[in-house]
Amino acid sequence: MRRLNQNLLKYLSITEVNRFLLLIFLSIFIFALNPFFLSEANLGLVLVWGSIYAIMVMGATLYLLVGALDLSFGGVITLSNVLAAILMLWYGFPVWLAVLIVLILGFTTGLATCYFGLTFSPPFRFILPTFIFTLMLSFVYIGAMRIVTRAFPVYGLPESYSLISRSTIGPIPIVTIYMIVILAILGFFIYYRPIGKHIYATGLNDDVARRVGVNVKKVRLIALSVGSLIQAFAGVLLGSQLAQGSVLIGPTYLLPILAGAFIGGVSLAGGEGSLFGAILGGFTIYLIENIIVTLAVEAFWKEVVVGLFLLLFVLLDFIQKRRTMRR
Repeated sequence: MRRLNQNLLKYLSITEVNRFLLLIFLSIFIFALNPFFLSEANLGLVLVWGSIYAIMVMGATLYLLVGALDLSFGGVITLSNVLAAILMLWYGFPVWLAVLIVLILGFTTGLATCYFGLTFSPPFRFILPTFIFTLMLSFVYIGAMRIVTRAFPVYGLPESYSLISRSTIGPIPIVTIYMIVILAILGFFIYYRPIGKHIYATGLNDDVARRVGVNVKKVRLIALSVGSLIQAFAGVLLGSQLAQGSVLIGPTYLLPILAGAFIGGVSLAGGEGSLFGAILGGFTIYLIENIIVTLAVEAFWKEVVVGLFLLLFVLLDFIQKRRTMRR
């Protein structure tokens, strides 16, 4: 019996396990208060928007794993959804080309962050802290889109653009398929290829990683570029889902994305976290929003609830690490 309890505590201490159990507990609790929560329509919303949030959190996770704090996500999402709409409606670009252009710009944002915002030696004479450089990028992207659109949303997007995020494959939303594909691709490289070990080593201690032969510059270049690419793709999904390009789509997602990463067990210091935890964190953040709507609670409570969840998980991680150190 004692050994069984020890094994149970061991599994419950795993970040992904206790986060998953929390999601189940929340779902049961809300269903008891309002059975509409488990209705087909509401579960469809949870699956669609939870998948979009999970994609955004996976992008943030790549930054955090290598020890970089990125604040440009809101700007990248704004740029991608507004610019794609402008290219299609104002300049007659086909949907595929408009999407390809904004994805390339997202990828380029990660490259720029590597060369201007990280502490390895770039081919330039000056350097900025990552969070300062990415915060600057966010302001520039959002401000530029406001100037171009006069802060008005861009409507009338092609139907084929909406199908990017509103299609289904059987009963499964296409955005969930995107999430699974991104998870599979990233998971293959992070968990089954040397680059994965290099990413974690760089986040834990880049000096030690260099001494053992890790190309820290290359690792960060890959992680940040792919992370920004994923955020640009998330911006396309949001614009497609809402059928508009708007400067209001983007800035509001920055803090929820970071909160989702932390709730999923990703460390701000780098080198700690997982893609599965990122997905659970993304679904948790949307589930909190869904709970607010389902129970008809004032939307202002969302920030309070998210803050309390962050406090809860910080305390749980502290207790878990303290117990591990004692052992």
